[in-house]
Amino acid sequence: MPPIVVKTNRILTHSNSEKIEGLCVWIAENSDSPIGWTELTAKSGLTHKELIALFQIHKHLTPMAYVRSVREQKKKSLPSHPQPNLFNNLDDTNPVKD
Repeated sequence: MPPIVVKTNRILTHSNSEKIEGLCVWIAENSDSPIGWTELTAKSGLTHKELIALFQIHKHLTPMAYVRSVREQKKKSLPSHPQPNLFNNLDDTNPVKD
């Protein structure tokens, strides 16, 4: 696959940097939902090629690799065995005394 060429003077703007950062926040907030190219381009207002170039510059990943990394990070931060509510079975007839 040939490299994607995008004119950098058009793509390296403060506005585009803010779009990428905003999109990254949106990805984190919506990572439990399906996220594809349609959602990414619609949310950012950037083209497929622009997204790839900007993510490579700012995140050193493709957009879809970034989505996967956010999802993997979220899985790692969740407990593998959720704790039951430990206080459900407390006996209210024997309160703790100070």
